[in-house]
Amino acid sequence: MARRTRSCLLPLGAPRFLVHCVARCTRQLHMLADAGGGAASGGAAGCCEPAGLRKEILLARLEELVGVMAVEVIAFAVMDNHVHLVLRVSRAEAQRWSDEQVLRRWWRLHPLRDGYNRPREAAEEEVASALADAAFLAGCREKLASLSKFMQCFSQHAAERINKLEQTGGPVWAGRFKSVLVKDLEQLVATMVYVDLNPFAAGVCETPEEGRHTSLAGRLGRDEPCGAEAADPADPAATRRSGRSGRSADREPGEASTPDGPRPPRRRPSGRWLRPLDESLERQRRRGHRPLADGEAVRAASAGTVAAGLSLRAYLRVLDAVARKLRKGKRRLAAGTAGVFERLGLEADAVAGRVLALVAQHAVPPPRTVSAVSAG
Repeated sequence: MARRTRSCLLPLGAPRFLVHCVARCTRQLHMLADAGGGAASGGAAGCCEPAGLRKEILLARLEELVGVMAVEVIAFAVMDNHVHLVLRVSRAEAQRWSDEQVLRRWWRLHPLRDGYNRPREAAEEEVASALADAAFLAGCREKLASLSKFMQCFSQHAAERINKLEQTGGPVWAGRFKSVLVKDLEQLVATMVYVDLNPFAAGVCETPEEGRHTSLAGRLGRDEPCGAEAADPADPAATRRSGRSGRSADREPGEASTPDGPRPPRRRPSGRWLRPLDESLERQRRRGHRPLADGEAVRAASAGTVAAGLSLRAYLRVLDAVARKLRKGKRRLAAGTAGVFERLGLEADAVAGRVLALVAQHAVPPPRTVSAVSAG
């Protein structure tokens, strides 16, 4: 029986949709694990790599793609032999971009190259010619809001970098990625919890919050990049200080190296580019205001978040409760284990306050003008 096409399983033409994607390494090899264990772990024998380098390369690529395409990351978990992604694909967002924004974003994803295959800036006549090509711009706009394009750019980039680290060739991923449509809020929360609990369920860590390279670590402020932190695109001064241009594609993640071997790519903590949780109710409560009752007001206050009413406080409690459930063959929290806030040594109100501060500090900047070097 022929395999059903992805267009039969997902509403690819819808204005927006949520999807859970899983990409597994070929033959279940631990090709995303730290090298040094030889071929059994998927790493090259004798290879000198910083701890977590391969996972850092993947997270840096995710950040880059989120900043260019009309796709947001809601949850993720990068394991040793597979990757989970919960994505929000928005064709409606791509339709709001101007033609020049589409062009600049496309060239950030696929930069023009000079005779030495180095990224280069476009000449004025090249920009004018591209902006006059309606069919080309329509194709770029479509691809910038494409799930398949997002996963292709993510997986192909990872395969190239891993093969370069191992000084070899061949497939890194086991065929196509798997995708499951997320249809409602209950399924969304369940999928997010499942993804964030992956390291804990696999026995990699003792408690869920100790897991690294997950969206939970990012939301808790525990995702610390192994390399130098990249400048925040919303802070032009920081960008100038870092010596980086607005075109993130100019610096290939994973390309940098030192005499001692490759070094981790520059990136920001994942909590700054994940789609945020809804802290509007916490904000109202801390200000001493009564909760919003009008449906339109609630939707407006929670715009741009994962789901209305899903705060970090609520999410942590759901995740903690699920982690205590028995599951044959998987790790679980013992019945006497302290609650998640006690384990973290935090008060629930303190966590809520910290999240609100992060929301204010790292608010998504408005789109840049068409005259900017790169579209926001």
